[in-house]
Amino acid sequence: MPLLLRTVKQHRWHKEAAAPFLANDDVPADPVQDLRTTKNLLSVYEVAPDGPNIERIVRAVAIGGDNIANMGYVVFDSGLLPAASIEIRESKGTTPDEGANAWHRDLVVSGNKLVALTKAILRHGESGAVLTVRLRQLVADGIRDGQIPEKLRKKFRFLTSETSGGNLEKQM
Repeated sequence: MPLLLRTVKQHRWHKEAAAPFLANDDVPADPVQDLRTTKNLLSVYEVAPDGPNIERIVRAVAIGGDNIANMGYVVFDSGLLPAASIEIRESKGTTPDEGANAWHRDLVVSGNKLVALTKAILRHGESGAVLTVRLRQLVADGIRDGQIPEKLRKKFRFLTSETSGGNLEKQM
């Protein structure tokens, strides 16, 4: 079963903080905030085996925002969905990165299904982050490689001079 990714505020997904809730078969409310839906659909992205597209997905979501800052995410196995009766649908994403949009999926949820998914992610998922310095390098790389559309190149042009020549390591 493929892995799925959702961008979140990473501090809300610390398993230690959730442990007392999970022990009582409940979930903390804060992580649910990160699972905002539209028309009962939750936007997620399919992660390629061994995760080589995680940073591109996170970058794609980040460049749709107003600034480049730390981006948290959770990754979970799509095999968790049937237990919560959650349907997965292929749907094209709406980020500025057309390549990343192909990995987009929608999860069909209700309130109870969303809580069940939150619980499953807290128990079995993993959280991570891409730090600002790495995101800036990824944006510069995307500009150089033509993965970021021309209309956004001007918005992020300052990054190419900041990050060129710097060999930054993955910060996850």
